[in-house]
Amino acid sequence: MKYNMKSSVKILITLIIITLFIIPAAASGTQKEEVVYVNLNGDGTVDHVYTVNIFDMQTAGRITDYGSYYSVRNMVTTDPVNVSGDEITIDTSAGKLYYEGDLGSAPIPWDVDVTYFMDGVPYTADEIAGKSGNLEMHIVITKDPSDSGDFYKNYALMMTATLDANKCSNITAPGATMANVGSSKQLSFTILPDKGANIVIAASVVDFEMDAISINGIRLTLDVDVDTTEMEDDLVELSDGIVELDDGAWELSDGVGNLSQGVANASVGGYLIKSGAATLASGTSALSSGLTTLSGNSAALNGGADQVFDGLISTANSELAAFNITLTTTNYAQVLNGAISSPDITQAQKKSLTDILNQLAAYDGFRASLSAYTTGVDYASTNASALYAGALNLSTGALSLSYGLDELRSGTYTLQDAMVNLTDGTGELRDNTTGLDTKFTDKINEVLDPLRGGTGNTKSYVSAKNTQVTSVQFVMHTPAVEKTEVDVPETETEEDLNLIQRVLRLFGLA
Repeated sequence: MKYNMKSSVKILITLIIITLFIIPAAASGTQKEEVVYVNLNGDGTVDHVYTVNIFDMQTAGRITDYGSYYSVRNMVTTDPVNVSGDEITIDTSAGKLYYEGDLGSAPIPWDVDVTYFMDGVPYTADEIAGKSGNLEMHIVITKDPSDSGDFYKNYALMMTATLDANKCSNITAPGATMANVGSSKQLSFTILPDKGANIVIAASVVDFEMDAISINGIRLTLDVDVDTTEMEDDLVELSDGIVELDDGAWELSDGVGNLSQGVANASVGGYLIKSGAATLASGTSALSSGLTTLSGNSAALNGGADQVFDGLISTANSELAAFNITLTTTNYAQVLNGAISSPDITQAQKKSLTDILNQLAAYDGFRASLSAYTTGVDYASTNASALYAGALNLSTGALSLSYGLDELRSGTYTLQDAMVNLTDGTGELRDNTTGLDTKFTDKINEVLDPLRGGTGNTKSYVSAKNTQVTSVQFVMHTPAVEKTEVDVPETETEEDLNLIQRVLRLFGLA
């Protein structure tokens, strides 16, 4: 494919803009940041990897860094870069230093697979340029086996594909945020940590071409947490009460079994039933008390979740002051979607607004799930009180049974069948609530962990010897899909020369 200067300049400008927005303020001393630029082939495989290492030196001194590079270059000063094996040293003055290292075709934490189909027929990125028909792009992102730095687990990906609206229509892309950018349709995808993606983009196309697909990897560090200590204590109490309930049910069942042996053993059976009913009453009392306590915390838990969400809305409003918009817990999605679709804001602003929308929507979903859970607890508390009242009635009835030997004979069979169902139910309840506090905490962490981006220190992509890395970002892109430009040789036009002019030209005089 012929080198296209215009396309390369567009990609370079895009990468510079992305780097400016995603790189946070540098740390002091010899701490460093890494920005990993990955040139992908048209099918998503790695073509070349470059790492820009950034140091913010408060005073002049020596920088010592590590990495097995094919070549290195100082990007901002004339200070020499000294390489000894995998050790790189630079004696530099105060200020920011950027040096680039060439890693060749080194593996990255994600396997990216891009395939193209036109009318169901597979094509490479080069082959599909200029074709017309029904287009399908399949982009599959999975974990690369080489990832030893937990980047796949802790880093989110922001993927963008841009289609020319003059050449592409009927565009569908499930899971994408679509925005109009001039005469183009921009498709943005957010891929949470440890999730991967299987993206399908379809369109009707004419003379198909498209800009580069860009994928940016950043670590999420949202401070989202919920104090579940009190809730866990209540759940332990609830679980203990259910154990007592199950134990009491089995004791009661044993008593009914003995009672069914006959009137001769009825007195013994009556005693066991009385004992089992007392234990059952104790268990249901503990259950009712635990659920009542648990239900009493529902309002506080929901209120805490609402306060956190109000705080997130307030923080978002602070960040959006420049946009002259105000969010509430009920209108944030409508307001942000309206702002994102506005043609008057920049691409970087669209991305920032999209990130805020995704964060608020994720927490709003968690808040709704928490509300549903507390509603269930309140319902269970009401029914536990009824169960406790029934257990007390059963205990009273057990006393009467010990005196009602004649009625006991016919009643034991029915009671025995009922006890089978009861013990089955309490046994199933016991199995499902064992370790309920741990399951509850694990479920909350399962929801929140993708938003936290992991809790460990940031690891270097380049070398494990680099222990003072404050941030690592990945900036990846494929080549643009462009038609090959054919060079047409210039043809010389025969001049209409007279005889004298031809003779002069023959001797080089004209």
